[in-house]
Amino acid sequence: MASQRTDVSELSQSQQLALQQYTAVTDQDVAAAIPLLRRSEWNVQIAIAKFFDGEGPDPVAEARAAQNAPPPRAARQENLQHSLLQGSSRGLRSEPQPDAAPRIVPQPEDDAVQRPNLILSLLFTPFSLLYKLFFSPSFGLFSFLFPFLPRALRPNPTNGVARRANTGGRRSLKPRDSVARLKREFEEEYGSNTLPFYEGGYAQALDLAKKDLKFLLIILISTEHDDTSSFIRETLLTPEVQSFFNDASNNLLLWVGDVRDSEAYQVSTALTCNKFPFTAVVAHTPKVSSTAMSVIARVVGPMDASTYLAKVRSAISSHEEQLATVRASRSAQNFERSLRQEQDSAYERSLAQDRERARLKKEAEAAAAEEERRKKEAEEAAEKLATNKLQWRQWRASQISPEPSADSKDVVRIALKMPEAARVMRRFKAEDDIEELYAFVDCYESLQDGSAADKVERPVGYKHEFDFRLVQTLPRVVYGVEDGGTIGERVGRSGNLIVEPIKDDEDEDDD
Repeated sequence: MASQRTDVSELSQSQQLALQQYTAVTDQDVAAAIPLLRRSEWNVQIAIAKFFDGEGPDPVAEARAAQNAPPPRAARQENLQHSLLQGSSRGLRSEPQPDAAPRIVPQPEDDAVQRPNLILSLLFTPFSLLYKLFFSPSFGLFSFLFPFLPRALRPNPTNGVARRANTGGRRSLKPRDSVARLKREFEEEYGSNTLPFYEGGYAQALDLAKKDLKFLLIILISTEHDDTSSFIRETLLTPEVQSFFNDASNNLLLWVGDVRDSEAYQVSTALTCNKFPFTAVVAHTPKVSSTAMSVIARVVGPMDASTYLAKVRSAISSHEEQLATVRASRSAQNFERSLRQEQDSAYERSLAQDRERARLKKEAEAAAAEEERRKKEAEEAAEKLATNKLQWRQWRASQISPEPSADSKDVVRIALKMPEAARVMRRFKAEDDIEELYAFVDCYESLQDGSAADKVERPVGYKHEFDFRLVQTLPRVVYGVEDGGTIGERVGRSGNLIVEPIKDDEDEDDD
């Protein structure tokens, strides 16, 4: 793991970008992708082609090797027996390399046929007839008059002209639709079967076999061949062959194609199929290359089911050990990757939990600080209110006029029942405002202890509110200070009043 990180860190920015593009397309491990990109001169397209098609001989490397080749040695004399022995030993040591499996991606075809307008078709009908008569590929009238002309002017297929597929009038479809049509034809012709057709194109099947490290079994049939029907009935559709194909432990992927279809015909040409029915076994060959898919066996011609299964099993068993090694290596890599992802996920979850705890702790600290600040402000406000209230009482006590004498006229005698169960008798001038009576009750303690002083000023910005009301019991009459008026007008010549505290809503609820 350390070497992999070192290699990635030592790459340039363009090389890291090429590595990201290559791994995004091929999903190959970084440790195997870097050497392949280096061999491809960091060309992403060449590296992807090598990954899917396998690596062939590198002409640039061969040219460099030829330039750096040592000079030829001096000729030496050998006898015939020594040369034969060396040749036989070299032949025993060399192993035949399997053919690379081609990757064929058919070009998409537009099935929609543009039909001309009726008027245009009527106008061009004479020209079409003349073309078919004189200039058609079969030479029309000239081929009838001169039969040797078509054979003489027909291009020779051996002169480099590619042969074309004999579609037999079959409509060209997409790979998935072609497989569905072939499966339906099998059921209509040979009855129901359990062959596990791969419902996709050849390139998709090849990529899936490479990804899942499975054996790709390619079966190509031709309805023009005489042995096709008997091979399908007596070999492919036998119970032992079908059960072998459906056995998941064999790691098989079955792709069947009819050479009348375009994709199957291209596959047969690429696999050099010269005889039908044709079966090819394709598998990943790690000894050739880390990404190579090779044809490890070809089973050609009709044969019985037991012989057919023996050949296929032999090809699979000869390469099963190599694929098992690659599967184990890939499984270990996937396990390490999943373990690393789980560790990263657990770390992210732990980090998120720590962040959430830190956020909650910070919010709790902020709420506690806010509550402390609010309490402090409330205490300061209450302290300031008490100070202003005391200052106001001292100032207001100094402003209360002295009690008039008993002989004075327009005097109101009032008996006040204080909250402390004290009864106070006092005379007030009839023209005094009702607020004077309230101020006397509120400043009674200051008047008693002599704390009233002329030097005390009225607190600035403070509006005093009385926390009591004066009430007459029988009948009950409330003399509110907010109603205004003089004492004589509100109370009369005399009165018995009770000082009733104004309770808050909470206190009333408690009561």
